[in-house]
Amino acid sequence: MDRRKFLEWLAGSVASMTTQTSNVRAQQSALPFRARGVYFHDGFTVEPKSHAPLYWDYATWRRAIQWLHACGLNVIEFATMLEFNRVPSTAMEKQKIADRLKILDYAHALGMEFGYILSNTVLSTVPPDEEPSHQLKNRAVTLCPRAPGNFEKTVAIPLFYMETYKEADFFEEFAADWGGCTCGQCGVADFLRYVRVLAERLKQLNPPATLYANTWCISYWGKEPLAHGWKGVFEKEIVGSREVITALPRLPDNVGVALPCHHLYRPLVFAENGGKSKTPVFPTADDVQQIRRAGRNVLAWPHFIMDDDPSRPPAWGIVHSEVRYLQALLQALQKTGIDRVMGNLYLPFLQLSNTFAWGRLCENPQRKPQDVIQEFARLIAHRDDAERLAEILTWVENNSYWQQQIPPDGRLPNLPCALNRATAAKQVERIRPNPSPSLPLPVSAEMWLYDLRRSIERMTWAA
Repeated sequence: MDRRKFLEWLAGSVASMTTQTSNVRAQQSALPFRARGVYFHDGFTVEPKSHAPLYWDYATWRRAIQWLHACGLNVIEFATMLEFNRVPSTAMEKQKIADRLKILDYAHALGMEFGYILSNTVLSTVPPDEEPSHQLKNRAVTLCPRAPGNFEKTVAIPLFYMETYKEADFFEEFAADWGGCTCGQCGVADFLRYVRVLAERLKQLNPPATLYANTWCISYWGKEPLAHGWKGVFEKEIVGSREVITALPRLPDNVGVALPCHHLYRPLVFAENGGKSKTPVFPTADDVQQIRRAGRNVLAWPHFIMDDDPSRPPAWGIVHSEVRYLQALLQALQKTGIDRVMGNLYLPFLQLSNTFAWGRLCENPQRKPQDVIQEFARLIAHRDDAERLAEILTWVENNSYWQQQIPPDGRLPNLPCALNRATAAKQVERIRPNPSPSLPLPVSAEMWLYDLRRSIERMTWAA
C-alpha cells in the first residue's frame, strides 16, 4: 500500500475517534503536563529480540503506540541511531523510514504529536552495502566541525532526516552522547551553529514546528569533560545549558530548549555530589522563567528512570517499577514551571507498569503510588489475583535497581509490603492473567507476567 492509499485508509479507520479525541484534548489542556511523551531508543539488542524495537515492524509499533495513547500519553519521539546516521543505502533502512512515516501519520490520527531527534558531528562508518546494527558495535565517528568541510558533511545528515520527517511537530538538536566535539577548541557556540542552520531550514519546511536545542551532554562541546570525573560532566552541563538559555534571544524564533534535568532526579549525579542534599538544583524556576521571557518553549528530557540501558547490566532486560521516583521527578518539574516532559523507553514491552504510571502521574502527579500500582494490577491480573499482583509489584518497587543506586539521603520510604524475594517469586507463579483487559495491551498479560517472573529471579541484590 503506498502512502497516499495508507493515509486514505487511516483517515477512515479513525473517523469514529474524532469526537472522542476532541473531548480528550479539551480535558488534557488543563492537565499539569500538556505534553506527556515517550522517547523510543531503538538502537540496542536484547534476548528475546522481540523485546527490542530495533527489530519491530509497523504492526508492532502500532500496538505500542495504541498502548501509550491509552495510558494518557500524547507525544512520541524517535531518533536516528549511531550506525544508521547516514543517508540510507539498504532496503532495511528504507523500510524503517517507510514504517516511521506511517507511525507519524498514525500518531497524528490519534491526536498525538510526533518528534524527531537530530544529530550533529557523528557519522556512521558502516559500509554502504552493509546493514547497520545495534549501537554497542560503535561503528560511527565524530568529526570536528571546525575542520574544513566537516560542518557541511555532518549537517547534511540531520537535514536529510528533517526533510524526511518534515511533517513532525517538533525536532530536537541533540548536543551530545552521540556527537559533540572534545577537540578543546569547540564549544557551545559550535553546537549552536547546527541549531541555527537546522532551525532556519525548519522554518521553510514546517513553519509551526519547534526545534529544541537539547542540552543533554552539552559538556562534550569543549575539552574532554571526564578529565574531572562525572561531577565535572554534570557541572559543565549546567554551565552549557545556561549558555544556551542566554543565547535564545539571538537564535531563530522557532528554537526552544530541552533540558536533561539530571540534577533533579539521577542517582549518579547525587552520588557524585556526595548526596542529594549537596546536589545543585537545575533547572530552577528562574531558569524556566528566563526561557519563557524569551518567548520560547521548554521541554524536560529526563532519562533512565522509566527504563535502563546495557551499561547497568543488573537492570537491563527486566521489568522495572519506579512509581515513587516517577512521581517525585514530575513533582520537581512542576515546581520549576515545566509543563512538557519526555520519558524514555528502551524495551517498551517490559516496562508496561512504568509506562502506565508515567501516563497516570503526568495527568495527576499527586496520585498515590499505591493507587497507581493497584490500578495497573487490576489491568493485568485476573480480578481474584489483582490484589496479590499489586503486592508483588510493591515488592519490585521497594527493591528496584534505581532505589539501590540512590544515595541514602535521596531514597524514598518503602511502601508497606510483607513480601521478600522468595515469597514474591512464589506468589507470582500463582497470578492468572486478566482474560479481558480494559486497555489495549501491546503484549498479552500472560507474556508480561512471564517476564515479571523471570525479572524477580534476576533481582539477586534484593532481600
